Order: sequence, then structure tokens, then C-alpha cells
Amino acid sequence: MMGQKAMNHRRRQSGVALITALLITALVTVAAVSMASRQQLDIRRTGNLMEADQAWQYALGVEAWARQVLAADDHTRDTLDYLKDPWAAAVPSLPVEGGSVQGTVEDLQGRFNLNNLVDASGKPVPAQEKILQNLLERVAATDAKLSLGPSLADVVVDWLDAEPGVYRSGAEDGDYLNMEPVPYRAANRPMVSPSEMLALAGFSVRAVAKLTPLVATLPGPTTLNVNTAPEMVLISLDTKLTPPMAQQVVAYRKKTPFDSAADFTQYMQSEFGVTVDPKLVDVKSEYFLTNALATIGRTNVQLYSLLKRSNNKVTTLQRSIGVY
Repeated sequence: MMGQKAMNHRRRQSGVALITALLITALVTVAAVSMASRQQLDIRRTGNLMEADQAWQYALGVEAWARQVLAADDHTRDTLDYLKDPWAAAVPSLPVEGGSVQGTVEDLQGRFNLNNLVDASGKPVPAQEKILQNLLERVAATDAKLSLGPSLADVVVDWLDAEPGVYRSGAEDGDYLNMEPVPYRAANRPMVSPSEMLALAGFSVRAVAKLTPLVATLPGPTTLNVNTAPEMVLISLDTKLTPPMAQQVVAYRKKTPFDSAADFTQYMQSEFGVTVDPKLVDVKSEYFLTNALATIGRTNVQLYSLLKRSNNKVTTLQRSIGVY
């Protein structure tokens, strides 16, 4: 009888030992799988970081190329900038180790500079307001779903000026502090990116998307380069101008770029009977935008660089990843 009890006891101990061994084996397996998974994630993360860094360096290489081309162009041809200059030629998709790289350079003075709406003292500039009002109307006419109107120019002025009072039909702190879900205040300073329009009262995402390729936020007052401005910006110079007229201007400058502001204003007067203030326009530019796209493996880096050219020297003023 005692022998039977001892045998049963040993069996129970053996069963407990077996279960314990199985539990330990399961725990070790789970730990091993977890460690292997974590290692795979670490390897992938490290690979992504290496690819991103490599793509970033290639994108910076496109920026460096743009600075060199712009500096050389300023040195060899200091009279005008137009769309057949070397800087205007896009860099096609080029193979590099592990991927590809491409880029473009755009004359930002071909766009309307939103910061031109106020002068150095913070007062509105009527001539610039008229251009923006025209631009808003022209863009609205291309899309029936847009609720853009000339009065939104007042909103932009209010965002830029330092005056606490509302400018005509603009918007100030009282309007923005009631915003949902997060209230904020008017900037009351120059814009640093066209994307700031998303914060302005009355500007929808759809409207900003339409306006972004046509506007810039450049430091200080700038003139509009009529040799590089798109048709939509050109017809905003005067309400008398029409799309066919702008197309004629673009076709003319392809063959014969305007060599001075006076040359352009004389052409506009003789061809269309439109008077343009020569102080608003020019044929030479200082500010350019480089758009570089580098792809390494599964990683894409899109770099936008704001460049300023002055006295044969090109300086990078701003870099951003994403959308300028």
C-alpha cells in the first residue's frame, strides 16, 4: 500500500516537472520570437534611417546644383531672367546608388508676393491689393465650388499688418479667438509660407490648393518678373486683361523675352491699351525655389529650398520637407 502511494507521488512529481518544462519551453520560445521580431524591426528601422539620410544628402545635392547654376547665370547674364535660362531646365530623373534623384528650379518672383500687400511701416499698398483682388476673382472663375472674392484680400492684409483694428472686411484677433477647435491670434507679421493661408478666415483647403502655385511669401517688397509669371498672374495686373491676351504675352516672350520693365509696359500699352505701373514689374529675379525629389529604396525625400541670389552669391534662406 505504501509502495503504491510512493509510486503515485512520483508520478505526480513527474507530471508537474513535465508541465513546468513545457511552460519554460513556451516562455523561452515566446521570448525568442519577440527578440527576433524586435531585431527585425530594429534592422528595418535602421535601414529606413540610412535610406532617409542618403536621400536627404542627394536632395541637398540638387540644391547645391541649383545654387551653382543660378550663380553662374547671374555672372554671365545680368540683364534678365526668363524661362530659357539654364536654371529653368529641369533635372530629369537620374539614377543614383540605390535609387534616383530629380529636381526643378522655379522663379518665385513669377508669383504674386503676398507680403507685398503691406509696406515696411505696415500700411496697406493699394496697387498690390488690386492685383490680389484680381487674382482671387480670376481663380474663382475657374472653379464654381470656390468661394473666393476680392474681399479676402482684406483678410490677408489684416494677417500681415500690425494694426489691432479690422481692416475693411478683414479679420483680426476677435475672429480667430473664436475659431474651433483651437483658437489663435492673427500673425501681424509677414508670412513665411503660402501654407499660412490655411489659417486665414475664409480660405478653404480647396482655395489654398488653387492659389499656392500662384503666390509666394518672399521677404521684403519684390517686383513681378513678367518673363516668368504664369498667365493667371499676368492677367491679374489689370481687370482689362483677358486669358487670350495673357496667352499672347506668353507666346511673345517665348520668342523675345522682355528686356526691361519699360519694354513690357510699352508692349502692354501698344497691344492692349493697358497701363501697367513699371514699378510693379521687372525682368530680373532674386528669389528662386528648388524642388528636389530623392528616392532611395522605399524612402522618398522631397526638399523645397528657398534661395536668394545677390551679387553672384546664392544663399539658402529656408528649407522645408513636403509642400512649399
